[in-house]
Amino acid sequence: MSRMYKIIALTVCLLGCGALVYSTTGQPMEAQLQIAQLDLTVDANGGGILRTPDVGEFNIRINKQPGQLNYGSITAKINTESANIVMTTTSDAQGIICRFDLNRQGGFKFHTGRNSVEIAYKDRWQRLHYASFLLQTTEHPEFNRPAGRPEKSSAEKYAVVIGISRYQNTSSGLTSLKYADRDAQAFRDFLLSPEGGSFKKENIAYLVNEDATVQKVRSSLFTFLTKPREQDLVVLYFAGHGAPDPNDRRNLYLLTYDTKPDDMGGTAFPMWQLQDVFTRVLRARRVVTFTDSCHSYGISGQSYGGSTKSNNLINQYLTAVANTSERAVITGSDVSQLSAEGEKWGGGHGVFTYYVLKGLSGDADLNQDGVVTAGELFYYVREKVNKDTGGEQTPLALPGLAEQLTLSGVAGTPKGEIRTFLNSN
Repeated sequence: MSRMYKIIALTVCLLGCGALVYSTTGQPMEAQLQIAQLDLTVDANGGGILRTPDVGEFNIRINKQPGQLNYGSITAKINTESANIVMTTTSDAQGIICRFDLNRQGGFKFHTGRNSVEIAYKDRWQRLHYASFLLQTTEHPEFNRPAGRPEKSSAEKYAVVIGISRYQNTSSGLTSLKYADRDAQAFRDFLLSPEGGSFKKENIAYLVNEDATVQKVRSSLFTFLTKPREQDLVVLYFAGHGAPDPNDRRNLYLLTYDTKPDDMGGTAFPMWQLQDVFTRVLRARRVVTFTDSCHSYGISGQSYGGSTKSNNLINQYLTAVANTSERAVITGSDVSQLSAEGEKWGGGHGVFTYYVLKGLSGDADLNQDGVVTAGELFYYVREKVNKDTGGEQTPLALPGLAEQLTLSGVAGTPKGEIRTFLNSN
């Protein structure tokens, strides 16, 4: 069975998804992103490689005449932020041209790593059309850390651990998973153990299967996470399905136990609200996030009951929560990839969580200085997962990865003892 994770990450290996953009009604629309200075053209729902992130302007061409769409309904996003302020629209004989001047306003320049561009509009029948483009620059460098001891503090440690294998509404198109709940349990048990940092049981919000309803997930993220203070450490773990709304593919959700595919807006957890958790709820500076939410093509960009694939931008929306010096987000696989799970990994686990736990237990100490950093863990997990899956699955570290953030260590402790997650106690 296949699935995908979300964790501390930032790797890239873009996969194009075809030249046609599909509206929420299933009507095809041709669109292309064009960067003249790089002689680069990217088809809708596809990806391209940038030789440099220093791009001043680009165009998106929509193959529609002015009378076929409502100019005022055209909206755009660059790296998940509304970009209409840097966009102007014109037309020619071939269709509509949306021009983007990235020098007009600060905050819209492309960065090293992965960038996303989204475009949407309504046609004259008020049907919504949407397309996305992924642009990749250089790959993340290898991670090295000077020898040193794990950090110490009097901070508390908190965690939210969610794993969903069984879904209530499988008759509506949701597929169950084999080991997402076991992965979450193994991760929770590791945190509780001395090797995992001896998290207090009352400091872990643990939701699996039937307990992981949309209401309980919201409570764990918006209420439970008000407890950590600025100096505390927070660890987030999610294993389950993530998907765009089949009614409006611009909106992305983490699917809960009671999610209804035809009513994601009312029964799933929106990705934009996860950003709110990081910006409005969490006060903790140190936040480590592991996510695994693309388990099959049915939830990684493909319509329920359909055959049309598109980019899954959940990783891009997670990027906004990772851009601080002491935060890290690692995900289990790249765009349009499957995440593998099976008995060969620890008797029944997802390959991603299996190697995350092995890495935290010391295997990821690549420079053998006695500590495992976020950068070392990511590099280790990416290499192991990619090798075990024959290159079919590549974990990602999202931009802003705090490479030097200490996650585990043996320095200064008896041989074989592992102190993890900053050993805050």
